[in-house]
Amino acid sequence: HHALLITENAAIGLFKDEKIVYDMILCRMIEAFSADCIKDITSVSAQVDHEVEFGISGSIIRQTGWRALSLKEKNNRQDKDADATDNEVKEQVIPNWQEGQHITLSGCTITEGKTKPKPLHTESTLLAAMETAGKEIEDDTMRQAMKDSGIGTPATRAAIIETLLRREYMVRQQKKLVPTEKGLALHSVVKNMAIANVEMTGKWEAELAKIERGEASADGFTHSIEGYTREITAELLGCDRLFSHKDSGCQCPKCKQGTMQFFGKVVRCSNKECGIPVFKQVAGKLLTDADITDLLTKGKTRTLNGFTSKQGKSFSAAIAFDENFNTKFFFAERKTAE
Repeated sequence: HHALLITENAAIGLFKDEKIVYDMILCRMIEAFSADCIKDITSVSAQVDHEVEFGISGSIIRQTGWRALSLKEKNNRQDKDADATDNEVKEQVIPNWQEGQHITLSGCTITEGKTKPKPLHTESTLLAAMETAGKEIEDDTMRQAMKDSGIGTPATRAAIIETLLRREYMVRQQKKLVPTEKGLALHSVVKNMAIANVEMTGKWEAELAKIERGEASADGFTHSIEGYTREITAELLGCDRLFSHKDSGCQCPKCKQGTMQFFGKVVRCSNKECGIPVFKQVAGKLLTDADITDLLTKGKTRTLNGFTSKQGKSFSAAIAFDENFNTKFFFAERKTAE
């Protein structure tokens, strides 16, 4: 986390694990105040007889900057272990070719191999994947916008993982994070929905950058967020695999076109243009189907007991619609003693 800083106190008498954590924080803080890393990146695309295309990329670091510490540590590890891991990123020098230049094919070979499936995530690899979630987005503008955002923030990503574990969408098996049947089922339902589209985050970040530069208005962005919220809500509620429902038999009191449908925690109009919601639980009390039917047909329920105020006090009231068809409490007038 970027907010973890070392103090002027000397780190003396630390245990091995404590020293490792301290060194990680120390290096990250020094990197944060170091110069930029500057490198040349070259990509080459070549065609053979205008049919077969080959590509190669390479990079050369011109100024190490903040990477100096990590490169030094990496070189030390390689000195200790000559058999460095296969996934170490090595610099590859590209010849000084020019665009449109004809080059000679010196030879070719056929290599046969098998691909391996990607390994299960650990918490550390999942955190890294969340940080760079937009790197595979094709649109350059959105990919650039996602570069410094990803999914969540350094302060919230760990909490997101814990929420998925707590809700049993995945479990820990040793160091691995394994999706459960519940998690796989949810993924199969929402994977093609707007709510699961990581590119949307890129669009938001790009729009926020425009607002910062004065090229777009905050009001327009807020309006688009409201529209997106309505879209994903309607899409999710309209998914039969997620929400089974039954018709109430009551006409929508607002649009007069759709019928009100009972879902798990809400009653909603079948007309997507309307979508008026009535929540079944109000102030800690679960409304019965009969109470909701009274509200839909009469505009008001009978006086109900068992509501709980924000102060924790119990009270009784009827529930009615206001002029915008939002629910409100209706309190009967108290009779005064003669």
